[in-house]
Amino acid sequence: MKHYLLIIFLTLCAPSMHVFAQGRTISGKVTSEADGSELPGVSVVLKGTTTGVTTGLDGSYQLTVPSNTGTLMFRYIGFQTKEVEVGNQSVIDVRLSSDVKLLKEIVVTGYGEQDRKTLTSAQTSVSSEEIANLPAASSDQLLQGRAAGVNVAANSGTPGGGVFVRVRGSSSINGSSDPLYVVDGVPIQANNLSGVDLGGGTTSPIADINPADIESMEILKDASATAIYGARAANGVVLITTKRGSSGKAKVSLGVYYGTQNAARKPEVVDGPTYERLINEAFINNGKPAPYANPDAAISTDWADAIFRSASISNYDLSVSGGADKVHYLVSGNHFDQEGVLIGSRFKRNSARINLDFYPMDKLKVGTSILYSSNKRDRLRNDDNISGAMPGAINFPSDRPYYQPDGSYSKFSIFENPIAAVVESDIQMNTNRFLGSLYAEYEIASGFRLRSSFSVDNSSIQEDLYDNTLLNNGAGTNGYGLSQATQNENWIQENVLSYQFSKSSHSFNVLVGTTLQESRYSLTEAIGEQFPSNDFRKITSAAVQRARSDGSSWGIASLFTRMVYDYKDKYLATVNVRRDASSRFGKDNRWGTFPSIALGWVVSEEAFFEPMPEFIGDVKLRASYGITGNQSGITDFQSRGLWTGSSAYADIPGISPSQLGNPDLKWETTAQTDIGLDISLFSERVNIIADYYVKKTSDLLLAVPLPRTSGFNSLVQNFGSLENKGLELAVIANIINTTDFTWNTNFNIASNKNKVTKLAAPFNVYNRDLFRYQEGYPMYSFYFHEQTGVDPATGDIQFADVDGDGEFDPNVDRKIVGDANPDFFGGLTNSFKYKAFDLSFFLQYSYGNDQLNWNRFFNEHGGTRDFNFNVSQLDRWQNPGDQTMIPKMTAANYAGNLRPSRFMEDGSYLRLKNITLGYTLPQTVLSKVGISSARVYLTGQNVFTVTNYTGLDPELTGIGDNSLVQGVEFFSLPQPRVFIGGFNVSF
Repeated sequence: MKHYLLIIFLTLCAPSMHVFAQGRTISGKVTSEADGSELPGVSVVLKGTTTGVTTGLDGSYQLTVPSNTGTLMFRYIGFQTKEVEVGNQSVIDVRLSSDVKLLKEIVVTGYGEQDRKTLTSAQTSVSSEEIANLPAASSDQLLQGRAAGVNVAANSGTPGGGVFVRVRGSSSINGSSDPLYVVDGVPIQANNLSGVDLGGGTTSPIADINPADIESMEILKDASATAIYGARAANGVVLITTKRGSSGKAKVSLGVYYGTQNAARKPEVVDGPTYERLINEAFINNGKPAPYANPDAAISTDWADAIFRSASISNYDLSVSGGADKVHYLVSGNHFDQEGVLIGSRFKRNSARINLDFYPMDKLKVGTSILYSSNKRDRLRNDDNISGAMPGAINFPSDRPYYQPDGSYSKFSIFENPIAAVVESDIQMNTNRFLGSLYAEYEIASGFRLRSSFSVDNSSIQEDLYDNTLLNNGAGTNGYGLSQATQNENWIQENVLSYQFSKSSHSFNVLVGTTLQESRYSLTEAIGEQFPSNDFRKITSAAVQRARSDGSSWGIASLFTRMVYDYKDKYLATVNVRRDASSRFGKDNRWGTFPSIALGWVVSEEAFFEPMPEFIGDVKLRASYGITGNQSGITDFQSRGLWTGSSAYADIPGISPSQLGNPDLKWETTAQTDIGLDISLFSERVNIIADYYVKKTSDLLLAVPLPRTSGFNSLVQNFGSLENKGLELAVIANIINTTDFTWNTNFNIASNKNKVTKLAAPFNVYNRDLFRYQEGYPMYSFYFHEQTGVDPATGDIQFADVDGDGEFDPNVDRKIVGDANPDFFGGLTNSFKYKAFDLSFFLQYSYGNDQLNWNRFFNEHGGTRDFNFNVSQLDRWQNPGDQTMIPKMTAANYAGNLRPSRFMEDGSYLRLKNITLGYTLPQTVLSKVGISSARVYLTGQNVFTVTNYTGLDPELTGIGDNSLVQGVEFFSLPQPRVFIGGFNVSF
């Protein structure tokens, strides 16, 4: 093996070993004209020959040329090519001017950068300018509508809450379909960090990262782009690159914004008198006496008004960046504070970042990226939790007062008094997170570099909950307390050897690398009941105490390689191969191989293209195929048979089997084919990117039913497959570009068709089996009794006879009636600038997605419950001839075993997600007070929504903790409407 490595090494080094028998040596340094920073990797070639080198980490080069004079060409991505006559010079220092147009086309790829013109993969860029100063706690939420093929939706309007992100559809059933997030080259924890069950709501781990620190986000979509990350890339990859310093004097930047938030919509329920009249009508229709003698005298309580508020949001960013010849630095700090529109909810973040690059000696560069974030969440029960404030506000009858005559909270059924749910809530989550990396990069020879890094992503989460005796949860136990401490420790060590060289018209970029990663998790939890009073809230004060601890770990070892080749910037190829071994699988299937290949053809470089009209610029065809993997469908020890310790009879300790092992488990794999077309028009004023893809996931890790004689209900096996097919289109246009006025627009649209192609057996999930997974149907398919109408003569509800036997049987006649996947989705951004004024607005849309308004099921109950009524109940059938979908208020029409499909609504929407008006102060004024730039602005977020959906928010999925459920609004908090004002100043 050592001999093979030596041969490979010598082969790669061979071009750089070429010397002329006679000649002289030219040396020098290449720097940036803008800030004087050294430029590593600049191509220095003797014009008309294949003789050339690349600059080292400190920007220096040394090249042997023939004795006769010639011309050196200096080429670097993002800078204008420069030619210098050698003459009699022996030292040639060059300062390159940046090419603003080309700089915009440099994209970050896995383990490198590349000019978009020669890119063969499908990926979308989101720049810092597009997301600057937007009022969002989490940067993943800022991707919404900005990248074709990336479907982003908020799980809830809870501050710091989880976000639903899908890149080209969901690629797993049991496992996660969330993309892999890589921050400055470090794969990070992206799962819900909370261990306390408060309902369907989740927390966003990406909220630990300050959006103002982000330089760019790249979304890698096809297998050619993602395969370099192998086992974790089946769901796409989001590369987050943070800002760094450069040579020059220190630059101080301050950004501040402050604003208010309000609920765009609140629960729409009937008032007190209407509630009593509807209950009376139901009783009479059921042949019973009306319970309310005088409904007109009933009080009318607005429960939602008592718990919603006008909430504040504020953000403060401060950064200092700069550098000298040997050191580049950026130091930043952030304070973000967002109150929730529900009283008692809040998210606060304090974070600090240091990015440092140091050149201690020639050919050596070392550096670090460090983030420390301390977050505090004041949380509430909500989102599919009957103990929350939203369930109470929706279900408490409007004829009930806030408080009882003795001053205590009014009580009703199983629901919590909404005011008590927000005022008495004492649920806190405190997160301390350290994300840091240390790297060293050494130039072994010209164009030959070795980079080694070690990174950690550690989080410490403390969650404390106390339900006092005024709350339903605490009343029965005389106080209920919970304290949970969770530790997540992740480390990753990587080594990457890269070689970049050119010969004649051929260009190669080759890298090989290794990765070792380990993740450890531990949890300690204590629960207490029977507290002496509500003044004592620590577990040690409880008369009844119990505790548990848990922990686990997993690891991955990887080998990977990539070669990028282009010939005359015309014929392009990229090849990736990655091998991953995971501890989650048995030793016979631990390793998985994930290859990809991509080809590109710049058609516009061909001679036959010359007769084409002048307005057609670059035209490039792309095609790729590759395989990526997923291990999240199983737990850390799913391949092994497990036993658990327990207290047996009479508290005698014992053990029992808890899981059947399956040593044959192997990786879920996703094979993806992508065909793309890139076109630039009108001197690159208009750029069009189009892609068609097919993703097929096989060997799904699913629980397959077993005979009951085995003693277990199921065994996890590789059984099942999924398919996603889609089209994506993005148009980026610089429509007007004059001295005083510019107009830029960015439009994208995507369509993804998801289908389950193989299952061992159909299965249902969620509340009342509302979702069904079945071959031939998409994920997130709704499973209902298909309501065909209401009989105009009798007011009786009507359903489809699915099995065709002539009778409707609720136990049989149920079918898939729709799904939560949109037919297409995307966004439109328009940016205008007139002299010192700028205006931008961003529209985000989704079409064809079915949204389940599950609140209606419980509040459009026809009097079968004593809950409050949704206003939709007012459209009920009352008299012969009425045309409606809401049946007559009788017990038979609202029986508990019926699941009418009318609660599934069209969730299509168009939303003005953001609008911003800004003004940049004149430089002539600022220079007098020592300010280099200053801008003030006003921004509106979630300003208005056009939709036929009758719920609070067509985007919500309040069941974010269940990956098999999407498109359900159930006691969910809507996203707030936000208005802020702010300024940015640089010194």
